[in-house]
Amino acid sequence: MLNRISFNGDAAALHSLAAYFDKLDKALAEMHQLLHKEQSPLPIFVKEGSKIIRLPREEIMYIEGYGDYVKIHRSGGKPLLSQSSLKYFEEHLDNSLFCRVHRSYIVSLAQISYIEHKRIRIGNELIPISESYLPSLMNHLTLKE
Repeated sequence: MLNRISFNGDAAALHSLAAYFDKLDKALAEMHQLLHKEQSPLPIFVKEGSKIIRLPREEIMYIEGYGDYVKIHRSGGKPLLSQSSLKYFEEHLDNSLFCRVHRSYIVSLAQISYIEHKRIRIGNELIPISESYLPSLMNHLTLKE
């Protein structure tokens, strides 16, 4: 049931009420910002030989299938060779930031310089885009073929 507020000509009370609602609105906006503050994603841990390496997701440029291994190309150093599968990375990386573009490649969308002739330029490398993964990539980029 709604309560009715009557106004008896007291402008000070009306201004006071408006100021209260402004404060409440600002407090709710701050709370919303705190609750929805973008947190940096957790790093992923990768086993390379006998070492387990902490790998920040933002360092991953692209991941290449390499036989029974994957080669993780990163912006902050030499590539890592791990016995994890591409499927593992596909499941554990945020698919709004990473996209599988070929049966042998997963790319970081943030690292793409350009796309041309069904190839992606990341750094100095050209990565092929297979026909079957092209619609998914275009969807990630919010483009149509």
